[in-house]
Amino acid sequence: MKKSLILIFAALFLNGCRDAMQPPPAGSATTANVNANTMNKSGDTTIVSSHSNDAEKAVTTLPSSKPASSSTESPMARPIDVAEMTVEIEKAETEFKKNPKAKEALAKAYFVRATALTGAAQYRAALGDYRKGLKLDPADEDAKKMHDQILSIFKQINREPPKEGEEPKPLPFVKQ
Repeated sequence: MKKSLILIFAALFLNGCRDAMQPPPAGSATTANVNANTMNKSGDTTIVSSHSNDAEKAVTTLPSSKPASSSTESPMARPIDVAEMTVEIEKAETEFKKNPKAKEALAKAYFVRATALTGAAQYRAALGDYRKGLKLDPADEDAKKMHDQILSIFKQINREPPKEGEEPKPLPFVKQ
């Protein structure tokens, strides 16, 4: 419970509370008047509000916290579409191989995707992109701060961050 709260607050902090202010995507969370003992057969988590009367318990069903790629991923991690950002990284890598002076563009491409992954609570994958980008542009203060913030989150929850080079790829995203 304590770890979950830390992850929730860290995600909100890292995401600038942007996602907390938006309604959940259709089908990802529902609110209904049901008995407090209602359980969801799909393995989702049911949260019952203690601030409503017994006849009208507000229940929110959240998607299962089991991540798609790894049991070590944040329970708040959600897949996002990073296909365009990945294409930009690949283009920048090709340009960098031709012209080593193009390393700042490659670093920026990594930082853009890392920021998006951080916002989606995919901290392990984001850490990999921050590390790759900082090797190319170690002077980027914003990227350093985000990199250090992610490491701080791992330390606060007593988890080891992935070793350099062992970071997972972003969670697979399925267009609907």
